[in-house]
Amino acid sequence: MNIFYDIPTENWYHTHENAELFAGSAEEEISYKKDHSNQPLIPITIFPGNRMLTVGILTVSNPKKESGLGGNLTLFRDLSLYLLKHGILAYVFTGNALHSEWMRGYVFSSISNKWIECKVPFPDIVYNRIPWRSYEASEEFQHLITHFKDYRMTLFNPCFIDKYVMFEALTEDGSLTNHLPPTMVLRNSGCLDSFLETYRHIYLKPCKGSQGKGIYTIIKNDDDTLLFNSLKHSESFPDFASFWDTKKRDLLKRSYLAQQAIIPKKLFGHRYDYRILVHYEKGFYKVTGKAVRMSQTQEITTHTPRGGKLFPYQDIKSKNLDLKLANIAQKCGEILSKKIGFLGEFSIDIGEDESGSLFIYEVNSKPMQFDEEEIETNRLLHLKNLFIELTFPNLKRK
Repeated sequence: MNIFYDIPTENWYHTHENAELFAGSAEEEISYKKDHSNQPLIPITIFPGNRMLTVGILTVSNPKKESGLGGNLTLFRDLSLYLLKHGILAYVFTGNALHSEWMRGYVFSSISNKWIECKVPFPDIVYNRIPWRSYEASEEFQHLITHFKDYRMTLFNPCFIDKYVMFEALTEDGSLTNHLPPTMVLRNSGCLDSFLETYRHIYLKPCKGSQGKGIYTIIKNDDDTLLFNSLKHSESFPDFASFWDTKKRDLLKRSYLAQQAIIPKKLFGHRYDYRILVHYEKGFYKVTGKAVRMSQTQEITTHTPRGGKLFPYQDIKSKNLDLKLANIAQKCGEILSKKIGFLGEFSIDIGEDESGSLFIYEVNSKPMQFDEEEIETNRLLHLKNLFIELTFPNLKRK
């Protein structure tokens, strides 16, 4: 069967005479229409009950882009085309797309190589790819959450993960304590001074940051002088008081945490971290991608936007390492899903110290695309399978 969108009438139709087809959480009927000349056809595999799975990728508007859409459009395009090939209607939508009885979204056309605005069925799955934390804190987003519940839409990953919320949740559970560097929220000069006196070498990280933005390190020397490092430069201070007087405004205008710096294991003179991709599957959290990022231009972070480079995981993998990463992934998924809501997909940044101990730096509920093609291929497969599992839990896939 094929389906197509008729632009003049703003309706979806299918091409199989005498067949019934329903789509989305509201089970909207897709009618048969014989004449589909000059209309883009989309191959669809019908699931049991003549139900077409519908996935809405939630993002924000961006008038600066030709499509008017914000977020990771490359990921949205790749995922949309992959799902369409497997019989799943996928589209991108924004918070203002909802109307009383219908909504509008954008379907990517491989024929015209652009996003086409359409009237679309309500989604079964809302894949949350909002790129801004501020939007998730807005009234409009909270209104959307209510709307999703009213129409029985499954929200896939409810929000960004605050670094300190992650630390607290994992600490309270206790099973991953050995993988957590000592961490505290920066509230005032006294708590930071005491923390620095205890650990001597620490990181300062924005609680709501990503990709290494706004990260600093501080080293307290034996003579109590301080070395303050950013990604681009270093500064020395004769004591903590002079440091705080200079930097307090920047550090207090956003929420920061302080964290003990581990002494990282190095390859070829550079630190490296693991990036693992994780997906939920039939009650378990499965590692679906493993990568390594190595620093180059600075030794504060390994993120590629900050000068880091890719390194083959295969070159340093071991059975023991695989088992450790699998255990961390499973426990993080269990604990954080209880804390913030169901996580179907996330990535973890994990460091390794000189003794081989692993440390969790960050859990990201909205992983960006990996540069490794194999990981991205695996990601699309697992997302597709998980969308099916969540919508048709009793469906037996071959």
